[in-house]
Amino acid sequence: MAADGSDGLVWPEADVQLDAANDTLVFTLHDYGNLTLTLSRSDEEWVAMTPIIPVERIADQATLNEELLRQGVLLPLASIGIVTFDERDYYVAFVQLFGDSRLASICAELHATASAAVEVARLIQDHFVNPIR
Repeated sequence: MAADGSDGLVWPEADVQLDAANDTLVFTLHDYGNLTLTLSRSDEEWVAMTPIIPVERIADQATLNEELLRQGVLLPLASIGIVTFDERDYYVAFVQLFGDSRLASICAELHATASAAVEVARLIQDHFVNPIR
């Protein structure tokens, strides 16, 4: 989904699918290495989220968690957390917006979430990841 320039928004280059069972849009963000990001809306908020890595792949979770808390202010507009998918815990990047947010805000948050995920993935890859077993 690329911007045509007429609305001033620069959407990430992506393929988008509707996950109707979960009322969620699923983006495959080509601008961010085909990162998968979901965008869900309830009556009160939008949530954009992308998994980064399974928790069990982290060699020293306590040190990573401390590092992420210290760097949290360096990841503008996005947060890092742990969410369970299919009975497996993952580090995720996510943002929450008001339900009545404008398209420009949603567009910016998609970029912010993807950028944060890429930055955290680099940090993890460089310092914290267990080899695949």
